Amino acid sequence: MTIKDCSVDSSLVYLANYFPVYQMSFSIKQRLFSIFVLGSQLCLSNKGSAQQINTLSQLTEKEAIHHAKRFSAVQLVTPANGGNIDVQYYRCHFLINPANDSIRGKVAIIFKPKAGPVNQFTLDMANNLQVLSARFRGQAVTTSFTGSSTLNINLGTQSLLSGQSDSLVLQYKGKPIASPFGSFSRVLHAGVPIVYTLSEPYGAKDWWPCKQALSDKADSIDFTIYTPSPNVAVSNGLLVQQSETNGMRTYRWKHKYPVVTYLIALAVTNYSHFRLKARLSSGDTIPIDNYSYPENLAQWQTGMAPITGMMQDYDTLFAPYPFAGEKYAHAQFAFGGGMEHQTISFMQNTDYGLQAHELAHHWFGNKITCASWQDIWLNEGFATYIAAMSYVKAGFSTWKQEGQQWIDLITQQPGGSVFCSDTTDLYRIFSGRLSYGKGAMLLRMLRWKIGENAFWSGIRSYIQSPQYAYGFVRTSDFIQQMELASGQNLTGFFNDWFKGEGYPTFQIESSINSNMVSLTVNQTSSHPSVSFFETSLPFLLSGTGQDTLVQFQHAANGQIFEFDAGFPVTSIKFDPEKVILAKSTISFATGRSGLQSLSNIEIHPNPSNGFSMVSGFQKPGELKIMDARGIVLFNQKHSQETVKLDLQKIAAGHYFLVIENEDGRIVKKLILQ
Repeated sequence: MTIKDCSVDSSLVYLANYFPVYQMSFSIKQRLFSIFVLGSQLCLSNKGSAQQINTLSQLTEKEAIHHAKRFSAVQLVTPANGGNIDVQYYRCHFLINPANDSIRGKVAIIFKPKAGPVNQFTLDMANNLQVLSARFRGQAVTTSFTGSSTLNINLGTQSLLSGQSDSLVLQYKGKPIASPFGSFSRVLHAGVPIVYTLSEPYGAKDWWPCKQALSDKADSIDFTIYTPSPNVAVSNGLLVQQSETNGMRTYRWKHKYPVVTYLIALAVTNYSHFRLKARLSSGDTIPIDNYSYPENLAQWQTGMAPITGMMQDYDTLFAPYPFAGEKYAHAQFAFGGGMEHQTISFMQNTDYGLQAHELAHHWFGNKITCASWQDIWLNEGFATYIAAMSYVKAGFSTWKQEGQQWIDLITQQPGGSVFCSDTTDLYRIFSGRLSYGKGAMLLRMLRWKIGENAFWSGIRSYIQSPQYAYGFVRTSDFIQQMELASGQNLTGFFNDWFKGEGYPTFQIESSINSNMVSLTVNQTSSHPSVSFFETSLPFLLSGTGQDTLVQFQHAANGQIFEFDAGFPVTSIKFDPEKVILAKSTISFATGRSGLQSLSNIEIHPNPSNGFSMVSGFQKPGELKIMDARGIVLFNQKHSQETVKLDLQKIAAGHYFLVIENEDGRIVKKLILQ
């Protein structure tokens, strides 16, 4: 297959004939705007073939390390351009020929001042691109560059008042210099060139003039791409026009949902196309378009089959698919992973985990977008966790395996927080160990801490909240929703596991005397930012064909937990389901004594129908009833041999009865019917 050579410069006359004049009245421009809002994020996961199911830790950290080796020294400082304007709409025309790596474009930006009047503002644009013209209200205006990426727009004697909308039209050309993650790249597949963009986090400015701050989403975009036949051009939203004239193809894509700049993208090559469909919870059907290299079409048609089930799962579990009025799509590209461009994820291949990760972003990252790269975990940690959920449901893994992988990944180094403290370092923003793995493990610990019902209730409130929908969020917004859902104060938890660095290592000394078990627990922190991690500790006690899971709140070093398992114990496992980010050592001894005053205590009836008697007390002490999360629901002091418990106000379920006196503590299971 040959591609007709049509360089950017030789096509100026042709392109000029197809660029419409951007002279729109205010009333017409108003009708162009849709009233929505949105955004998304990147997956740096190294994917293998469709048949190879990799672990999620491999699918994130390996790719991050790959890029870090090449670009970890790159420090990016991006000015806060466009701070005095609100971008409402982009209408763009691009001429792209994959035979070369240049671009020519015409961009109309409709905006209004945040506070008027405005007679000058800035945009993000790399200074190696050449501005050919800039017009405002049909008149030429002056532009200049400050530094490497700030384009100054001077409206001269003209100005815009607060609340007034108008458009700026820029024509430009140039050869984009790709950022470390390939903001504008040209490579070959099977000897055929492809041009694609990937703008996260700071790369949009490399290939078009725009406002790329995490504070502004255009209400809608309209992209027209001209390219030589037989190329296919793909972008966000719906394909509303396609034509071919004199060997040049035109593709017009419209996206009518709000979108942050880093989620806007295009790709051009000789794509093959096929369509899948998924039925949503609303009963409507959503098209899932797939654009693959022709040489990979058969493999993609087989490999993309799981996406329909994932779409249905997420649409039901979280909230309706946020862009149901348009589409979902995949486009093959050469980056070592994937990128969740809004409504069209760019994919290296059809790996199962890659599909799950990028689709999950369309809720977590696209519908609601982190308002700072400091909170990138709200995109990447969530997508990593949700991809694990899909792995587990498909039978490729278990939650225990996923937890262990994340623990192994995170504890390779002693420091590092989920909070991203350096947003100028690409490797730190997209750290597979911290933003992906530790962010996902934070969610796993939170789910265990507050319980299944509260966790999913909080997640749904977060993703469905009108306050956040199609807008920007910070971690504090997420915490607020989870506190409302759980009724718990989560400040300490997030101080330790989100802002704090490192993890605890537990030193556990155990003693077993038949049914009686004693545990002495100490911990050390891997990083001085957290002196002590307060957390519940789960233990699995086994013996004589029986086992029981018990847990206690670890509030201080040297705590002793003693309990009666109800059967002879032969083994103890700490954190059997891997729900705590920690290392541990456990030592065993036998024959502990000193619990004689607690050894004969009995509960009857058990299971209880609302009242139970606890008998066999030899000394005064205290009774507590805790749920599976370690939360105390009931406590009372006692000084008699037998105590009657009124349990009618406690919901049916499995609980722990904690009995303490001066000799120590034992724990017994209590079942309420």
